[in-house]
Amino acid sequence: MRTSEGARRPFLRGMVTHELVLRGLPFEDAYAVARAVRAAAAPRGEIDTGELAALVEEQLARMVAPERRTRMHAGTRPEPEVTVVYHGDPQPFSRGLLARNLFAAGVDLDRAYQIVGTLQGELRSEGVARLTSDELGLRVADLLQRLEGAEAARRYRLLRSVRRLPRPLVIYLGGASGTGKSTVALDLAPLLRIYRINATDTIRQVMRMVFSHAVLPSLHRSSFELDDEAAGPPTRRRVQASFLEQAVRVLVGVRAVVERSVAENVNVVVEGVHLVPPLVPFADLDGAAYQVMLLLTTLEEETHRARFLVRDRILGRRGGRHLQHFDNIRQIQELLLERAEAHDVPLLETRDREASLQTALRLVASLLHKRLPHLAAEGGVPEPPPPTLLLFVDGLADRPVRALGGRTPLAAAATPTLDRLAREGRCGLADPVAPGVAPDTASGTLAIFGQPPRALERGPVEAIGAGLELAPGDVALRGNFATLDDAGRIVDRRAGRIREGAGELVAALDRLPLPGGTVDRVTVRVQPGTEHRFALVLSGRGLSAAVAGSDPGDGAPQGPPLTPRPLDPGHAAAAKTARILALFEQEARRVLADHPVNEERRRRGLPVADAVLTRGAGHVHRLLSPEVAGTPLRLACVSGDRTVLGIAAALGGEALSSPAMTANLDTDLAAKFEAAAGALADHDLVVLHVKGADIASHDRRPDLKVEFLERLDRHLGELLAAHRGPLRLAVAADHATLSEAGHHAADPVPVLMWGQGIEADAVTEMSEAAAAGGAAGRFPLQLLLARLMEP
Repeated sequence: MRTSEGARRPFLRGMVTHELVLRGLPFEDAYAVARAVRAAAAPRGEIDTGELAALVEEQLARMVAPERRTRMHAGTRPEPEVTVVYHGDPQPFSRGLLARNLFAAGVDLDRAYQIVGTLQGELRSEGVARLTSDELGLRVADLLQRLEGAEAARRYRLLRSVRRLPRPLVIYLGGASGTGKSTVALDLAPLLRIYRINATDTIRQVMRMVFSHAVLPSLHRSSFELDDEAAGPPTRRRVQASFLEQAVRVLVGVRAVVERSVAENVNVVVEGVHLVPPLVPFADLDGAAYQVMLLLTTLEEETHRARFLVRDRILGRRGGRHLQHFDNIRQIQELLLERAEAHDVPLLETRDREASLQTALRLVASLLHKRLPHLAAEGGVPEPPPPTLLLFVDGLADRPVRALGGRTPLAAAATPTLDRLAREGRCGLADPVAPGVAPDTASGTLAIFGQPPRALERGPVEAIGAGLELAPGDVALRGNFATLDDAGRIVDRRAGRIREGAGELVAALDRLPLPGGTVDRVTVRVQPGTEHRFALVLSGRGLSAAVAGSDPGDGAPQGPPLTPRPLDPGHAAAAKTARILALFEQEARRVLADHPVNEERRRRGLPVADAVLTRGAGHVHRLLSPEVAGTPLRLACVSGDRTVLGIAAALGGEALSSPAMTANLDTDLAAKFEAAAGALADHDLVVLHVKGADIASHDRRPDLKVEFLERLDRHLGELLAAHRGPLRLAVAADHATLSEAGHHAADPVPVLMWGQGIEADAVTEMSEAAAAGGAAGRFPLQLLLARLMEP
């Protein structure tokens, strides 16, 4: 069929049937007329919409009595009979939308409209005029079960659940040039309600603008062209090696696209020749996204060649270069087929467009069903996991310490409980961010909770922990109270870890007026964090998080606070934000200098909090709800640290704390373990956070770190002795903190998993060196939660 704009569309009986029903014709009669129209149109091969309308009227005149035709609506649509409520928003029942959903579940479109008509009849006979989207979904699944069988109902339930997954769905459509990747992507994405499609050719073009030919020559040619055409004949080995070189480069950009999807929790389809198994899916992102890959192929050589002829002659796209290198393209397809076979990637033959789409939908549904089987079940609720305790020991990992005889504090401590669990459980090492990257508290904590470690900068994490509401565009920073000497040099980045009076100092800075007319529309919010820390949020128009604060960090040479600056001096919004931040810090010093809290600290000989240091600027992003097989976990968190408690609360968890549960060496461990034991009774996951080991390392007191770990081990043993029933347990850290240097390091952290369903390995004690030989291997810390909660 040819539309009035000249576009070609396939003729569908279901669409004609749908329009006739809307005009008032009973479904059975409308379907009969649509069949007759199709039979009459078939000999013509192609008709336009005007000819189709005339055929419809001709068949109506032949098949429907005159008195019934006069009662039909002349192309006008009656008011909808049924209202469907989507998340509290009433919408008219849509036959077309529901039919497309059934088509996505593998039902022929004509048959889909018949099923929708049956459903409407049932609703009408029962007098149902209003129902929720969930109620409609249950009815449709039941009807599919009766009319089409269990398999169609299963696919419908699963694909309907795709829109409500707690983590993003990433669909990769790979294949050689000319196999129909972009066509399938454009057809598939709307049926799954995915509104973001990225092509690897587009990603490559963006990368070409960044990296010149001199820097990355492999980007500046087509995927099927050799790196040096004059170097000899295009042998299979040369063609495939040249292609793989480009693919590896482009996949850097593909990964950035997927990481952005994870950060925003948005489903995405990525299509392109550069998606080569097993380089994709990205194994280390399995805990952050549901990744599905299909490899498209056109096995019949002449059909494949004909596609490029069509591009060249009809569509006006460049097909000549592809035909010139057609043998190379076939050799690339051979490589992709070999890789797909070796790594169990499903193949999708694309000779027929409609059949390819239906097969793609079935394959996606099948792959999702393997990963999330409960979504296709009635009700979609899996068996609850066993209660799980995650003991989060802040700063646990360390390096050998001379004062401890060349042992780490963990190895030196007497920890019989942890050693027993190591013998009975499974150990390994985990990278909080990535190998060689030193994490801060924010990134390590996000990874512990199963989040992408770079999802939020430290500032937004601190703001969440302080209970501040962040709007889009707000810039959040983490702040420290600090102590300066008479020359303005930093002598204590934490002002003696000030606790008493810190709230009064924060109150004096909250909504502090800034001098200068250019900042009168910027609001400054300050709220207390843990001890010396606070959260700072700048709200206003034209702000940017691309700024560096004043905190030089641990280990920096003694000197004054840095001047806040834009990361890019040419970025106007960042430059404005840096000026505002510098003004705030200047005014904060003026207010703090003679504050009564500091006057009292001077009198008592304590470090005064006469300056603020800022760092970790960022915007807020959505976090991923912790889940098991797609079902949210009932989460509780026991901690004395506001940042950790805030992240848990942002994930829908229950925050458990008390004044005695500090984020320091003096915390009441008995109270923390008692709260954790109680929470295990009615939560799936309890995160118990302790910070004493980290504090001891920052203070360069490995002896106190050993003592703290020994106390921790005793309380853990008491909890396990008192617990009744199934249990899983993990011990992990957010980062390594070095007792001799006093700062974080890029070392991996030891991980222990123990309990129901976890097989033991050969590790006999809990230490950094012993864990390195565990069966869990070395993996991203972000995946710990997913591994721990596996059935």
